[in-house]
Amino acid sequence: MKAVIYFTEIPPQYEHKNMGHMTGEKLLEEALLKEYGRKLAFEPRAKGEHGKPFFTLQPKIHYNISHSGKYVVCVLAGEEVGIDIQEHRELDYEKGLQKLVPVSLFHEILESDHIKEAFYNQWVLREAYMKWIGEGFSRDSRTIPMDRGNSVLLEMEPGYSGAVWSENPLELRWEHLEISIP
Repeated sequence: MKAVIYFTEIPPQYEHKNMGHMTGEKLLEEALLKEYGRKLAFEPRAKGEHGKPFFTLQPKIHYNISHSGKYVVCVLAGEEVGIDIQEHRELDYEKGLQKLVPVSLFHEILESDHIKEAFYNQWVLREAYMKWIGEGFSRDSRTIPMDRGNSVLLEMEPGYSGAVWSENPLELRWEHLEISIP
C-alpha cells in the first residue's frame, strides 16, 4: 500500500504561536489537491467517536496530521493511518515514562544508553497507534497493547522523532510543500 507524507516548516516568526493546526489544514488542502485532484473545501468531513476526522464521501482516502516544533506533517493513504512527530525537549523522563509506557518497558527505557531517543520513540509510536485506531488519548497509553498493524519509525532530523502506524506495511513517499501563512 502506498502512502505519502507531506511536510512543511512553520515560518520562524510563527513558531510557538499555535499555528500548527492551521498549517496542518493548509497542508492537507494542498496534498489532497496534488494527490487526488480534490478540493478540501468541497469534501465534507465528520469525526469518529473519539474525534478522529475522516472524509464522509471519500472512504478510500485516509489522512492524519501532526505538528511539533517547526514541523507539520500530513499523511495520505488508502487505509486508516496515524502519524505523530515530536520535537525532543528536556524533561523528567522517569515521570513521563510512568504516564506513557507499561511497567514492562519502564525500566528498559530508563536504563537505555539513549534515554531521550527511546522515550520519544515510544511516545510517537504510541500516539501514532492511538491515532490510527481512532482512539486518540481517550484511553491510558500504558494499556494499549500495540500488537496489531504495522509501524515505521520515521527518519527525521536530529532532535525530532516520528512514526506512522497502519494495518498493512506502507510504501512511504515524502513531499515537501511551502505553505504560505498570511
